[in-house]
Amino acid sequence: MIILFIALLEITLLVLAAVFFAFFMVPFFFYSAPFLPSYRRQKRKILEPLFELARSAPGNKFVDLGSGDGRVVMEFACRGFDSWGVEFNPALVLWSRARIKLAGLKNAHIIKKNFWKIDLASFDIVYIYQLTSVNALLADKFKKELKPGALIISAGFFLPNFEPIKRENQFWVYRN
Repeated sequence: MIILFIALLEITLLVLAAVFFAFFMVPFFFYSAPFLPSYRRQKRKILEPLFELARSAPGNKFVDLGSGDGRVVMEFACRGFDSWGVEFNPALVLWSRARIKLAGLKNAHIIKKNFWKIDLASFDIVYIYQLTSVNALLADKFKKELKPGALIISAGFFLPNFEPIKRENQFWVYRN
């Protein structure tokens, strides 16, 4: 009986370690941040001011670079934006696609790709939740690829070499 219990415990720990590795460690090997949600479900109201700001963008095509579980992509899609997420972690891609399908959102999409390899020229609103060191590299990409007037929303960390047009809760908002 004890041997069976120990075997079940070992299997459980192995599964938990695999899940931890898939969600938190894999991104470190691919030059991105580990999965950390932008907000908790009960605090999604903090996004409300961003939707009004996003309506001032030149169009309504939204992208979340490093979209994780797709929660921000889905929120923007629910507000009528053509919403895209770019995520490299295959477990998070499957999870977010399943959530989008269950919600029945036709204007929400997840691309499984490294966001460094995405051309941003067609997007009007870019959302990022990356460390400042990654934001510094993204700033160059934004200046090269984004159209004038495009909106950039950075959660938690500022974007070097850009002047913020607004600070809303934990979000820095910029215009290209």
